[in-house]
Amino acid sequence: MAIAKRRNATEADPRDAHSSMMTWASWILLAIIFLIVLGATAIWLTVHPRQLQYTVEDVLVSNFKLNQSRLTTADFSISMSTNNSNHHVSFSYESMKVSVKSHELTLASAAGPTLFQDKDTFTEFRVSLPSRNVELQGPALKDLKVTEQSGDIKIDVIVDARVKFRALHWKQDHCMIQIFCGDVEAHISREKAFHQIVCDVEL
Repeated sequence: MAIAKRRNATEADPRDAHSSMMTWASWILLAIIFLIVLGATAIWLTVHPRQLQYTVEDVLVSNFKLNQSRLTTADFSISMSTNNSNHHVSFSYESMKVSVKSHELTLASAAGPTLFQDKDTFTEFRVSLPSRNVELQGPALKDLKVTEQSGDIKIDVIVDARVKFRALHWKQDHCMIQIFCGDVEAHISREKAFHQIVCDVEL
């Protein structure tokens, strides 16, 4: 009996071994999380991404015809610029949709160009948006009636783009960019000077 008791005393308790393994597993998990956070922070500090800048440079409206409650024709020619001031991030545009709105009502929309914005680059592009037989109502109709007399039209220019960006050697999956340019004063005639509009960018 004494020999049996001594053997039991010298045997390791399985619960102690399990507890030790759990402790080591917890420390290893914490170390992995710490390394991931440290790596992400290092990449962020190295890349230091900056917001893209968009500006409406010019908008000209031609073939403007209004018939009672409909905008029968209007051709919007929009010139925009975009500045990528990032030193380590480039953007590749896979698709772009440009819309012209007045009081939430879409007057025209068209596909924009597919661009590649390398780091530290300034890019200009132009989009033509034809409007045909758009039914108007409320404030939009009122504003466009005034346009026939004043030669000016207040619009919002909205750009929705699908992009992916590359930061150093890391590539990000697809994401969406929305550019909102509000209170753009488009002219029917070239006689009036256009005032640039800086847009809001949501990335």
